[in-house]
Amino acid sequence: MEERRIVVAVDESEERIYALRWCLRNLLHHAGEETTVQNTLILLYAKPPLPVHSLLDGTGYLFADEVIASMDK
Repeated sequence: MEERRIVVAVDESEERIYALRWCLRNLLHHAGEETTVQNTLILLYAKPPLPVHSLLDGTGYLFADEVIASMDK
């Protein structure tokens, strides 16, 4: 028996519903009929990455203690 894996990426967008419906209607529609293909549907949830904030972002300066001491002289 031939095996077919179908991956549908889903996230929090409106397009995810369209993609899943399209897959179910067009690719898995004939799953109940006599066939030699075994379909496996895999839903892949795409989570947006968390924002990364650096301590060095923005305007400002970072000096070592020796530099600050030499500037005070």
